[in-house]
Amino acid sequence: MSVPYQLVQWVQRSYPRPQVHPGWLEQCYEYILENLKLDPSTDLQNIIHNVEAQFLQSDLQDSTVPGTGLPPDIFTYDGMRLQGPILVQISAITDIGQSAFSLQNVRQTRLDRADLAGLGQEGDEDEGPIPRYPRSMLRFQLSDGNLSIKAVEYRKLPQLELGETPLGYK
Repeated sequence: MSVPYQLVQWVQRSYPRPQVHPGWLEQCYEYILENLKLDPSTDLQNIIHNVEAQFLQSDLQDSTVPGTGLPPDIFTYDGMRLQGPILVQISAITDIGQSAFSLQNVRQTRLDRADLAGLGQEGDEDEGPIPRYPRSMLRFQLSDGNLSIKAVEYRKLPQLELGETPLGYK
């Protein structure tokens, strides 16, 4: 089944780097048509919405063409700026402004509360809400599906939060 030209054009405009793999796009399109029973002649906007949702939930390694995202010589960039936009996903995240001891204490408390909640024990209300990780400066491992780079936020990104932001977030 052929992917409509309008959908291909939308994907290329919306996500130029890395390029969406044509085979992935075709399989995604077929999946959406089969499972959601959408008609390309009348439901193109709905199809586009669903393709975008699937793409943003996919691993870029599976859905993009290798070598079309981050420049292959990115490791030689020293203080140079990237020309974007380039879609990347978070492969790892940690807070480098907090002590490992502090982060481990919060992690253990969160695990303990999750275990107690799983047991369905009463009296959990006394302990209060699940603690949030302290927030200072985040360090990331970012990937375009092919290359991975390390990055540090130089300005706080309030949408990203340790313990809440899932790996694979784009």
